Amino acid sequence: MSKRELNKFLAPIVIAGITVGFLMRAYKFIFAKLKVEHQQKSPEYLENLDKK
Repeated sequence: MSKRELNKFLAPIVIAGITVGFLMRAYKFIFAKLKVEHQQKSPEYLENLDKK
């Protein structure tokens, strides 16, 4: 396998890995933010704020 053929093989794998990593981080960021917002609206959270 020549160096050129190796680059043609590895480049799509590297690009796909970077893309998947980016999408996973975005997904986690969005749903972590939604979870915090939901928690802040919950009655237990509001009761704990009043106690402090």
